[in-house]
Amino acid sequence: MGPSNECGDDHGRNLSDNAEVCSVLNRFKPDGKYKVRNDLLMPMIYNNVCSGVCPASCRLKTQVQNGILTEIKGDSDDLYTLGRLCAKGYTLLERVYSPERIIYPMKQIGKGTNSWQRISWEQALTEIAKIIIRIKHEHGNLWPVCLDQSLGTKGILNRSVEGFFNSIGLITKMIGSPCESAGSDALMLSYGSCKKPAPEDMLNSQLIMIWGGNPAATSLHQMRYVFEAQERGAMIVVIDPIFTATAARSDLYFQINPGTDGDLALGIAKVLFEEDLLDRPFLEKYTKGWPEFCSLLKRLDLKDLASRTGIPVSEISELARVYGEHKPATIWLGFGGQHTPTGGQNYRLINILPALTGNIGIAGGNVHYYSYDMWDFAGVFTNLRATEASNSQNSKELLEHRTLGTGRFASLMTLDPAIQLLWVAGRNPASQDPDSAKVKQALREIPTIVVADLFMTQTAQFADYFLPVTTPFESEDIVISFWHYGTAINEKAIEPVGECKYDFQIMRELAAILNRMTPGFSTFPVEREAAEWLDLEMQKLYPLLGIQHYLELASRYHRVNLAPVPWKDKLFLTPSGKYEFPLEYSKVQVTPPRLNLSAVPGSSKVYPFRLISTRSSFLLNSQFGNSARLKSMENSLVILINPETGQLKNIVTGDKIKVYNQLGEIGFEAYLTPSVPLDVVVAYVGVESGGDDLNTLVPLVENDLGDVIMGVKGFLFHHSYVNLSKVN
Repeated sequence: MGPSNECGDDHGRNLSDNAEVCSVLNRFKPDGKYKVRNDLLMPMIYNNVCSGVCPASCRLKTQVQNGILTEIKGDSDDLYTLGRLCAKGYTLLERVYSPERIIYPMKQIGKGTNSWQRISWEQALTEIAKIIIRIKHEHGNLWPVCLDQSLGTKGILNRSVEGFFNSIGLITKMIGSPCESAGSDALMLSYGSCKKPAPEDMLNSQLIMIWGGNPAATSLHQMRYVFEAQERGAMIVVIDPIFTATAARSDLYFQINPGTDGDLALGIAKVLFEEDLLDRPFLEKYTKGWPEFCSLLKRLDLKDLASRTGIPVSEISELARVYGEHKPATIWLGFGGQHTPTGGQNYRLINILPALTGNIGIAGGNVHYYSYDMWDFAGVFTNLRATEASNSQNSKELLEHRTLGTGRFASLMTLDPAIQLLWVAGRNPASQDPDSAKVKQALREIPTIVVADLFMTQTAQFADYFLPVTTPFESEDIVISFWHYGTAINEKAIEPVGECKYDFQIMRELAAILNRMTPGFSTFPVEREAAEWLDLEMQKLYPLLGIQHYLELASRYHRVNLAPVPWKDKLFLTPSGKYEFPLEYSKVQVTPPRLNLSAVPGSSKVYPFRLISTRSSFLLNSQFGNSARLKSMENSLVILINPETGQLKNIVTGDKIKVYNQLGEIGFEAYLTPSVPLDVVVAYVGVESGGDDLNTLVPLVENDLGDVIMGVKGFLFHHSYVNLSKVN
């Protein structure tokens, strides 16, 4: 281990060579006699990836000495990150050896009692297998078994969890995404697919419009391109209800009323039309529905639109001219604006702007949002099927999984047959789903819950079995970025601490136990090693990466060879083959999107403040909240309040306050800032206070889209109204 006893520089973090480290490491040694040695082996360097659900998927260089992870730093050969990490990335070493990490299988004696008993993996998986077999015997199918898997990690082998449950029969699956689903549908209905430009294509833009996002806090690597484009003369425009760190670096900022994004888009469109800032050849040749939409624009009253947005007519006109006169122009759509009642419709209306101006299919134009293209190639795990599902031809119950939207735990409890076993992987619904009190109530009532995780999350507190999983440094995998398509190998750098196992290993061993107890119960190929799985999953991607085997990914940065400029051929994947304006019917949606503008009810006298959740630089949903280093950098348990609101409520910065509504209450520390509007309060996603989380105050309400691609609508995270009171 290196001689330094201090943290590393800006490129990494070192474990100090002292007694404190030994005491932490001793948790992972059965004899409790670990001693740090400096004289055994030279350090080894491994390739790893920060595999949280984040656009960057940062490549890492990991130093290991004597089997101990001693340093983590960014990989300078990563062409997207250039070796820079965010604040969370610099705490990854802390997470590996955290004293709060659960490193042995545990069984809770009495749900919610916090009375945990350490058990062996054999006992844990055998008992779970017996429950699964019993459910199948009693019900004739496995619909009472439910899988809730979504965020957390996104390596290819993580898909083995879904593969395992496909292999045992037809179960209940919680589907959809709480984040991007409505916005994804908006692009799907307009273009026929979700495609985005390469990150560096922003350098070709004369104008970058950042709408409903704060990438200065959430996507610092992409901001490098924004700043470089700005230095080259590009204009940066930010539209957001909150004056964010990103807004502070912009050339123009427009503070919009929450939920009125569609109104603003229509206002911009009306000015573009009236001042003839249109690309008429594109509209006439490559779009469907332009004449009808043109007629709509003629009928709209710009003053009405402006009054709803809170942005004066003169400023909307200025924004429209700036956008129309700077070409190529690109729009970077954040996730935040879609979490309102008409969020999907609003995003469709924002997407008409590049169509009106011909900023589709050109370098420096288009919309930066999200893409599923890289997942179109991997499917070996997800194509696994149980024998009964493959053979059945006439029973719908044996042909389809029963599905329910993610987060709908109240509805989960009404299903027939009822859920008997819930498996949670890469999720923390008790903290991150709306109306979390109802989520917790449902978790109390489900007979058996299995949670596979690193830490004792709020969800894990209701588990019957806790299965400890590995960090990215303890198992091999491949990670593909959904933003820049960089594809990297994640090498096994150290042996798993304690008795932690990787998702793939857990599912493989559970399948083997099931088949030992009931031959043929699972079709999961237990004889297939992880390396073989990875090679199979990557077969279709090899030509797009220019490699023959995934181990070649260790040599240098590789990116899936997808078009850097989407829609360059103007061949859209809609039913018409053209870009479709939002008044058109579509074969993938029975009814056309509504244009009931700003269908957002106002606040009440009892709860007059709209609660908006925003991302912190130091949290990723509920992850990293237990990091002592990050807590020392920022107090995330604050709520941002306009100074005039503070004066009205006799609240000053630093006061302890209660934020409450009909669903519950949470304690915060007040922070007064003019960056938020008078009728809005802002808190960070993922914060917890006294065992409660922000989503205690957020009702479960669906918005207008999300079900086209994912089968279930999105959530209204920004549709909660609260009141404030000072706590003495």
